[in-house]
Amino acid sequence: MQELPAAKLGDAIPQRSPTKERAQTIIAGIALTLLLLALAITNPAAVERLNNAVSDIQIGLLPKTTLSPLPVIVEVDEKSLATYGQWPWPRYQVARLLAAIKQSGAAAVGIDAVFVEKDRTSPVEIQRMIEQDLQQKLPLTTIKESLWDYDTILGQTLKTGPFVLSYFFTFDNVNANPCQPKSAGSAWLSANGEKNPSHLNHAVNVTCNMPPIQQGANTSGFINTAPDIDGIYRKTPLIIEYKGRFYPSLALQTFLTANSLDHFLLSESETGLTLQLGKNSVPLDKGGNLLIKFPAHGQSFKKISAYDLLSGKLAANSLQGKIAFVGVSATGLHEFRPTPYDPQLLGVEFHAAIVDNLARQDFLHRPDSALLLELTTAVVLALALFAGLANAGLTASIVIPCLLIVSLFVSSQLLLAETGIVISPALPTMMTLLVFLILALMKYTREYIRAKEMALQVARTQEGIIGSFCSMSEYRDPETGAHILRTQEYIKALAKHLQHHPKFKGILTNEVIELLFKAAPLHDIGKIGIRDHILLKNDRLTEIEFEIMQSHPQIGADIIKSVATQIGWNPFMQIAHQISLYHQEKWDGSGYPQGLAGEAIPFPARFMALADVYDALISKRVYKPAFSHDKAVSIIREGKDKHFDPLIVEAFETIHEQFRDIALRFSDNDEQREALLAHEGQSTENKNQKD
Repeated sequence: MQELPAAKLGDAIPQRSPTKERAQTIIAGIALTLLLLALAITNPAAVERLNNAVSDIQIGLLPKTTLSPLPVIVEVDEKSLATYGQWPWPRYQVARLLAAIKQSGAAAVGIDAVFVEKDRTSPVEIQRMIEQDLQQKLPLTTIKESLWDYDTILGQTLKTGPFVLSYFFTFDNVNANPCQPKSAGSAWLSANGEKNPSHLNHAVNVTCNMPPIQQGANTSGFINTAPDIDGIYRKTPLIIEYKGRFYPSLALQTFLTANSLDHFLLSESETGLTLQLGKNSVPLDKGGNLLIKFPAHGQSFKKISAYDLLSGKLAANSLQGKIAFVGVSATGLHEFRPTPYDPQLLGVEFHAAIVDNLARQDFLHRPDSALLLELTTAVVLALALFAGLANAGLTASIVIPCLLIVSLFVSSQLLLAETGIVISPALPTMMTLLVFLILALMKYTREYIRAKEMALQVARTQEGIIGSFCSMSEYRDPETGAHILRTQEYIKALAKHLQHHPKFKGILTNEVIELLFKAAPLHDIGKIGIRDHILLKNDRLTEIEFEIMQSHPQIGADIIKSVATQIGWNPFMQIAHQISLYHQEKWDGSGYPQGLAGEAIPFPARFMALADVYDALISKRVYKPAFSHDKAVSIIREGKDKHFDPLIVEAFETIHEQFRDIALRFSDNDEQREALLAHEGQSTENKNQKD
C-alpha cells in the first residue's frame, strides 16, 4: 500500500500577522520615502520642470482678467518699414518717433533697443568713411551743423521727455561701452543689519549706448532676462546690483518715471524680497525676480504703428498718460520670448506685461521656501499614507489617495486664485501616486505569495485526498504495491514523448501532462466497490464474478462524478473521470464498460490502458509470475491495433527502456527486479481476467 508523507506542523498555512505586515510596510515606506526625497534633492532640474509644468496649468486655469490700459506698444511694423526704410532706422528717424510719442501725451516711453555703435548714416560718419576709404573730401556746408551727427540728435531728443533708455548688464569681465546708468535711486532695508541681499544678481560690467545717447537719457533700465531650463520665460529680474547700488529693469524704471517716483526701497520678507514703489509693494524672490502674470491666450496689449505716429494720423493726446514701449514687430526683425501661454510673445510685449502687473498690483509669487514646503508635504503625506493604509482594504487604498490628490490641487488652486502665491502640488501628488503604486505592489506581492501558499496547500490536500482514495483501493487489493507510482510515471513518459506529435500538438500541454500524472492513481478507485471475495479471489473468476469486476470503472467514475458535482467540473476532474471510466476500453471495441473503439476512447484512457497493462505484466499476481520487460514489450506489441492505440504503441516501442527504468526504480521487491531483467522466452501463465 502506498505510504503518504506524514503531515508536519510547519506545513500548515502560515497565519497572517497584521501587526507584522504593518510594521514591514512602514519600514519599507520610510526607506522608499527617503530614497525618493534624495532623488528629488539631487535632481533639482527635473523637479523644477515638473513644478513649472503643473504651475503653468494652474495659472492658465485662473479667471481671465482685463489687462491694464496703461501699457501701449508702439511697433515698427511692415507698414512703417515700407514707408521709412529698413531697420535700423537712422537715429534722427528714431528721434522723430520719440518726439511724436511725447507729443501724444505719453507719461513714459521705454525704448527696447540698445545703440552700442555709431550711426553710420550720419553725414559726419559718411564724410569720415569717404575720406578714409576713397581719400575724397565731402563738404557738409549744405547741411546744418546740428544735423551732422544723428547720435547727437537722438541724445538731445532723449533729454526733452520721459524717455527710458535700455542697457545690458554683463556678469563676466568683458567691458564694452562702460558707463554709470541713470536710474531712480534705491535703498536697502534689512532687519538683521545685512548690507546687501546675498542672493541678488550681482553684475560685473555693463554694456551701454553710445555716449551721446546714454548721456542724453534722463533715466534708463536694463533689459537682462533669461528663460527657465525648459526655454520658457516665466520670470525676470526687476532689480540687479552693480557696484553697491540697485538698478531697475526697463519696465520697472518706465513705471517709476510714469508715476513720478524717483526712488524705490528693497527689503527682506518672509517669502523673499519686497520691492516698495511708493505705497505699492511688489513680491520678488531672493534673486530679485518677478514671476510674471502674462496675458491669457487671446489677450493682447494695444498696439500703435510707428507709421501712424510719424505721419500724424493719430489724434492729439492719443497716448495721454500711457506708458509706451517702442519695439520692432516686423517679420524677421522682432524678438520672440516664448511663455507658457504664447510661444511667440514679442520682446516688447514682455515689458508691457510687467507694467500691467505693476499697474494692477496683480502679482504671482513663488516663495523661496516653496520647494521646502512641497518636499516636506510630500514626505509627510508619504509617511502618513504608508502608516495609515498599511492594512487598509482596496476601497480605502484607492479612495484616500484620490481624495488627497484632489485636495492638493484644489487647495493650491484656491491659494493661487486668492493670493497669487504659487505652491505646486506636483511633488506631493507624485509622492502620493508613488505611495499608492508601491502599496498596491506590496499588497499584491503579499497576496500573491499567500495565494501561492494557499494553492500549494490545496494541491497538497488534493494529492493527499487522491492518495487516500488510492490507499483505500490498495488496501482492498494489497498485491498492487507501487503500481500507482509506476503507472503515473509511465503515463508521463508517454505524454512527454508524444507532446510534439502533430496529432497531440496543442493538446498535450505541460499543464495537461501534469493533470494526467495526478489523475492516473484514480484509475482503479472503483475497486473500492467490489466485494472482497471477488477482488481477492485466488482463482479464475466465474462469469458472474467477472461481470461484477467489470463494473469497477463505472463505480470509480460515479465516485469522481459525485465529488465533481460538489466542487465543479475542472480539468482535473474531467481527466480523472475519463481515465477511471474508460481505461478498460480497447482500440478494437472489445473492452468494457461501453465497448468504445478507436479515437472514441478519450486519449487519457488510451494512455492509461497501455500503462496499466504493462505494469500488470511485470507484476506478480496470485495467478501468474512477474513477466520480464522484454516479454511485456512483446505482448503489448501484439496488442497494437487491437487492445491499444497504434500511435501510443509506437511511442512505447521507442521509449520502452524508460518504462523498464521506471519499473526498476519503483519495484516492489528484488524478485520483481530480477524478473524485469530476465530474457524473453520464459514461460508464464496468461494474466487473469480481473486485470
